[in-house]
Amino acid sequence: MIDLTHPETQGFALLAAGLLCLCVRRYRIAVAFGLIGVLWVTLCATPAFAEVLRRGLEAPYPAHQPDDYPKADAIVVLGGGDPPDFDHGDEKANRTRTGLALLLYRAQRAPIILVSGGVREGTEILAALKQQGVPASALRIEPNSVTTYQNAAYSAPILKREHRQRILLVTSAIPMRRTVACFEKQGFAVTPAPVFDTSQYPTFSAAWRPRISVLFQSQRYLHEYIGMLVYRLRGWI
Repeated sequence: MIDLTHPETQGFALLAAGLLCLCVRRYRIAVAFGLIGVLWVTLCATPAFAEVLRRGLEAPYPAHQPDDYPKADAIVVLGGGDPPDFDHGDEKANRTRTGLALLLYRAQRAPIILVSGGVREGTEILAALKQQGVPASALRIEPNSVTTYQNAAYSAPILKREHRQRILLVTSAIPMRRTVACFEKQGFAVTPAPVFDTSQYPTFSAAWRPRISVLFQSQRYLHEYIGMLVYRLRGWI
């Protein structure tokens, strides 16, 4: 399946449009499409531009210490992300979704943790939390969702059944805006608890040097911007 959020796909689409214009002898438009396609792919391959895309997604959600978050009725943690690292202290644990959910629970920010995601991911997270001393009575699981919209829609009945309206939402900072909007659409008061991208980009001297590997990071960020638009058009947020 073609991924329309990848810069290379977008670049090829612009080049294809240029070829079509060339076939009908619209030479200036053809050249313009070709140049824009090449420039767009090159731009998306530069660490500096990828960093701009990332900051646009992460900047609204600053990190806090677990004790600084307000108290809520539930901690909702979305499946995915890196596995928890509980062997190197709270600083390492704070960098994963499972780890941050655990630290929030230990800080008594909420009495329960709801894990939302696939069966395998959810089961692994529950097992990790139990190993760290979280009692089974404080754990809930929503195992059927595969999209962010479903995370919110399928978690809603579980939370509403227990009258848990204020939630601490734990997920990556990259999709946080869309995720918060989905849960708010379901009627919840949401406090974002973000986990941040740990990718390291080159120093400023190399920030505008294109790298193929950076295209995958840019694709991830562009996917989120496009996802916001799609979710709005579908009425999910």
